[in-house]
Amino acid sequence: MKQEKNQSHERLDAVPIVFEEEFPSGYKNNVAHWGNFAKEELHQKTAEGLEKLLHLDIDFGNSCSLRCPHCFRRDDRFDSAKDQGFLNEDEIKDYLLEAKSLGLQSVKFLGRGEPFENPKFLGFLEWLTNNEIHAAIFTKGHVIGSDELAKKYNSQYEVNSGQELADRLKELDISVLLGFNSFDREMQESFVGIDKSPIKDYVELRDNALTRLVKAGLNEYSAGEPTRLAMISAPIKPENIDEIFEIYKWARKRNIYALSCPSTNSGKGIDETERVRQHEEFMDNLRDLYTNIYIWNIENNLMTLEQFKEEGVSLYPGCHPCNQTAAGMYLTLSGKVVRCPGRADNKSTFSDDIRKQGLKNVWINSENYRRAQGKIKSPEGNDFNYHCPARDWTDDDGHKSIPADFYQEIKNRVIDYFKK
Repeated sequence: MKQEKNQSHERLDAVPIVFEEEFPSGYKNNVAHWGNFAKEELHQKTAEGLEKLLHLDIDFGNSCSLRCPHCFRRDDRFDSAKDQGFLNEDEIKDYLLEAKSLGLQSVKFLGRGEPFENPKFLGFLEWLTNNEIHAAIFTKGHVIGSDELAKKYNSQYEVNSGQELADRLKELDISVLLGFNSFDREMQESFVGIDKSPIKDYVELRDNALTRLVKAGLNEYSAGEPTRLAMISAPIKPENIDEIFEIYKWARKRNIYALSCPSTNSGKGIDETERVRQHEEFMDNLRDLYTNIYIWNIENNLMTLEQFKEEGVSLYPGCHPCNQTAAGMYLTLSGKVVRCPGRADNKSTFSDDIRKQGLKNVWINSENYRRAQGKIKSPEGNDFNYHCPARDWTDDDGHKSIPADFYQEIKNRVIDYFKK
């Protein structure tokens, strides 16, 4: 296993370090188009006096060759409304144009499948760009990493290799959120269900994707601008938690956003959350991980101590605080609308079928709209950092995936460290 790990490191360590020493003053701690907004962008109104709908999480396509055992999407507990039929491309476009009239700036593709396995996807991205809607894409990377697959799904757009696909994404101002759970082959394969997948050389393809996206320039540093490349180490599991800090530092020094968090309370993530509860040491290890990341950030000038005190602890350790639940919502492939990807129970569902109510009505009657209005306050009291309503709320069995005192404890630990 160690030999395989070193092989992956050898491929990826060719990615040049951008920040040899401290991060530059004013470093933008974000990835473009994710759906997290600066303080001055939140809580704005449209010309008709409505709170702006700044962001939508959306699905596009239903095909996926991987079988991730923790997947929050491909599970009836999330897709309980799938029997009503999936939205077609024209319907999705119509809802996005309506959302644009309400202030939409960006969308984030979550699923339901692997977006790049849809032969219409690149054309849809071009449509978004033409309509001045920015996009970020969750992907496992195997299509970008494979010349054969890149050509299979994109030759109609004159894209015949993975590098050409990566270059096109750069031209379209797309952000790529690349799944990356481990440097270790066996560990990474377990995260994508390789034993049940036809993609048997996944780790090489993932590594290829990362190097191609870097070659295309998605992680180029420009002062005052966020990166457009992220490595997504989610969910954090007991099996890979010891590796998350290493991945985090490796990525950030290369101007790649590094995002991690515990499992969601939706889809197969429900099972993962329950499994994690059986590991008594996990939560203590998670507290140590968050604390170490924030200390590293501050010591390396990625953020200042004053900024940390003001913003508070993010669900995503070391990253921009989550506030998309005050800026938008999640429109799923079936037309179901939920608060965010983290939970899809009745309390988190804003509409069972948007086709019956319409996007504007769903938005202005949603719980997230009340956050946008300031009627539901952020836990930090700054109407900026909303922690994670999906994970912080108690489920029907009285469980939380994140304890009530978690964020404050991390904040206290970090502040105490710098008092020494």
